[in-house]
Amino acid sequence: MSYLIDYDFENYYSLTMDVEDLVTKMPSYSQRFRAKARLASWVSPKASFYESENYSGLKDNIPDITTWALGNLVLSPKAYSVLKDRLSSSGEFLPLLVGNETYYMFNTLFVIPESAIDLSEAYDAVDSGVHMGKKNVKFDEAKIKNHFIFKSPTNKLTYSYSTNEFKSIYDDNGFTGLVFKDIV
Repeated sequence: MSYLIDYDFENYYSLTMDVEDLVTKMPSYSQRFRAKARLASWVSPKASFYESENYSGLKDNIPDITTWALGNLVLSPKAYSVLKDRLSSSGEFLPLLVGNETYYMFNTLFVIPESAIDLSEAYDAVDSGVHMGKKNVKFDEAKIKNHFIFKSPTNKLTYSYSTNEFKSIYDDNGFTGLVFKDIV
C-alpha cells in the first residue's frame, strides 16, 4: 500500500525558511524542486518552527518530520539518524539550520516509472479551476523496491509518496508530524 505524505499542521508547528537568508545564500533558488538534484548548489539556510493559524495544540509541539514546499520531507536530527541509510537511494539530504541544530530536507529524486502506475480508475483532480493531477492512482510497489519514498508524474511531481514500509518505520520509532493519506 502507498500513501501520500502530508504534514499534520493542526497538531504540530510548521516549518518556515528565513527567506532573506535563503535568497542571500542561493539567489537562483526556486521552491519548485520537481525531483531535480540540488545538493551541489545548496547552502544551509536558516529555518524555524512557528505556530500556524491552523495549529490547535496546547503547547510548543515541534515535529520529528514535517514537509516543506509540499513534497519535501524535513527530518529532525533524530529522524535523520534513523532514516538516512534507508532513504539515500531515493533522494538527497539538504541541511537546514534550525537554531543550533542541523535538520535535513529530503529532496525526493526517485520518480516512480510510468510502467508502475495504474490509471484505470484515476480521475482528474481540480481545485479552484486548477488541474492538480490525478486522484485514485494505484502504484505497483513491486517495481519500486528499495525506494520507501517516491514522487509521481501523476501529480506533477509535487507531493512525495511513501510505501507501507516507510510508514511502519515511522510508526515503530514513534515519529510525529506527518499524515499518511490513502491514495485510493
